[in-house]
Amino acid sequence: MRRQTHLISLLGTILCVLLNTFTGYAQKNLSIGGNVVDAKGAPLKSATVFLSGTERFTMADEDGKFIFNNITSGTHQLSVTMMGYMPFAQNIIITNQPSYLSVPLKIKPIALAEVTIGGKNKFDANFKLFREVFLGTSDNAKACVILNPSVINFTTKNDILIADADDFLVIENKPLGYRIRYMLKNFGYNKTTDIVLYEGETSFEQLPGTDKMKKEWASNRLKTYKGSVMHFLRSVYRNRVSQEGFIVNKLYNKFFVPAGKKSVPMVAIDLRPIKFDTLVNIIDDSLVSFKFSPLYVVYNPARAGTSPLKSTLPVRKSIEYNGNESSTVKLFLSKAIIDSRGSHSDYRDFFIEGNLAQKRVGDQLPFEYQPN
Repeated sequence: MRRQTHLISLLGTILCVLLNTFTGYAQKNLSIGGNVVDAKGAPLKSATVFLSGTERFTMADEDGKFIFNNITSGTHQLSVTMMGYMPFAQNIIITNQPSYLSVPLKIKPIALAEVTIGGKNKFDANFKLFREVFLGTSDNAKACVILNPSVINFTTKNDILIADADDFLVIENKPLGYRIRYMLKNFGYNKTTDIVLYEGETSFEQLPGTDKMKKEWASNRLKTYKGSVMHFLRSVYRNRVSQEGFIVNKLYNKFFVPAGKKSVPMVAIDLRPIKFDTLVNIIDDSLVSFKFSPLYVVYNPARAGTSPLKSTLPVRKSIEYNGNESSTVKLFLSKAIIDSRGSHSDYRDFFIEGNLAQKRVGDQLPFEYQPN
């Protein structure tokens, strides 16, 4: 019996060493570079180049060339914009080799400006709704300021609000200490179903501030990070979901139960906590594949990891669904590829409802962020 215990301990030590080696490899210093050209192959200088979701931002030089050094291995979104040209975006996965590519920009068709029926009043009403849905309703989001709302174009169709932008949206997030440039590609909000889908690239810049302000920003950033999608995906990558405070169960379905004149939302779940080593497969030393059936997720560090259930058979139960405290996460594609920073390869990977979905642009942090 003692020999068996020693063997288990030894195996645990080996796994810890392998895990540390694995996460160490994910920190290789690599580079992403290239050159920006027009349709004829001529270099385009002064194009704006950035890695979406990060603080990495630069301009193409006289020869249209750019480079980002000290890049972490994983999945990255390269974005390029220039006045008069269509924006360019490409997902790049790098592991043990630098990446260099040619970025061809296409001339943007000249479009006639739309006339908004109702004038300024109609725009103001659309912008108010857009701001709430796009930034979110948290304290961080409410304090955000969109400095250039005039670049947004709105269209309404039945109960759907559609928006895009002619230039970067410049957003000042004072609670978190960031200035955000957001290139909005698509935005659609269905007022009837309360479902929003949007796509875009984000660049972060830290605001200047006093030591007192920086201390407050650090505190706000940590609060924002805990229980976020970034936090969840990082914990999935490291197979530390329950240790990081998440309680995750298999979701069978979501339904409504009549209660007088109202309907109460319910979910049917398996009370046994999910074992993530059955859902995550290592692709290489910097990426994992995450494939799962619908999940029911609650962030509660006090309760995480305390389930006494040892059953090998499903324990199905229906409980009331509170979208302010819990979330449902579904795969939109066949699987998601994620890295150590919590970045995933396609913005369409997940369909999220509830608490996690409420944290939108006003609660975003750059991938460089690391909690103390």
